[in-house]
Amino acid sequence: MSFKAAVFDIDGTLAMMDKETGEFTALPGAVEAINTCKAAGMAVVAYTNGTIFTPEHYYAPLARAGIELDPGHMMTPAVVAAHELARLGHKRVMVLAAEGVVEPVREAGIEIVAPKKGAGEVDAILVGWTRDFDVHMLEAAADALWAGAPLYATSVAPYFASAKGKMMGISGALVAGLKNATGVEHTLFGKPSVSGLTMVSDLTKAAPHEMIVIGDDPKLELLMARRAGAFALGVTTGGRDRAAFDAMSPETRAHIVLDTLEDFDLSACEEEFA
Repeated sequence: MSFKAAVFDIDGTLAMMDKETGEFTALPGAVEAINTCKAAGMAVVAYTNGTIFTPEHYYAPLARAGIELDPGHMMTPAVVAAHELARLGHKRVMVLAAEGVVEPVREAGIEIVAPKKGAGEVDAILVGWTRDFDVHMLEAAADALWAGAPLYATSVAPYFASAKGKMMGISGALVAGLKNATGVEHTLFGKPSVSGLTMVSDLTKAAPHEMIVIGDDPKLELLMARRAGAFALGVTTGGRDRAAFDAMSPETRAHIVLDTLEDFDLSACEEEFA
């Protein structure tokens, strides 16, 4: 078979970001892997699990690192969340997150409600990455959950890779705190939910079984790939060693694991998946 689309994770897979400057450094083989996929006629999509920035923000710093993406081919869980919240009919959503989440949800035509006392009735709570929160915001979100609003999250990953080590997955900590207080379980829009790959299918016209998903986290994008029926290619450049990939069950494990994308061989992947 021939793959029609490639879905690349960013942090730890294509590049590392310096959290102080916001600049990216391409990882070994990343640019060449993208070019190989494009030369094969495949659509290339970058899908990060981070929501610090809006999708539009990524194009320029990635391009400065040599990673060129076509317009509209950059995704974050905030884009998935906005699409799904609109599909579910939510009109007024309390958002506990930074602008990287707020802006895509607003662009979907949903009213953004700040997490504060007296906010009134809301249709849902959405939690994403942010450093700007306090106990009053958490209490407002808890009040809305106690009143019956559902809880959604863009990510609950404990951390992600950066140029200077692990960066804490703050949204997961916030969700855990709200669950501890209210008992409300969250619905996840980001990886490993397959909702993002459904949107990639809509964008690229490739079915999941016609996609190759490349990432560094066996519990996020690679688990997403296996759940959807896509080919899962793991790389150890994000700090997870081969033991972490091998620890996954056979039905959720990456099909192939590489040390770096310098070893990327599209033909070998197609043969493995055939």
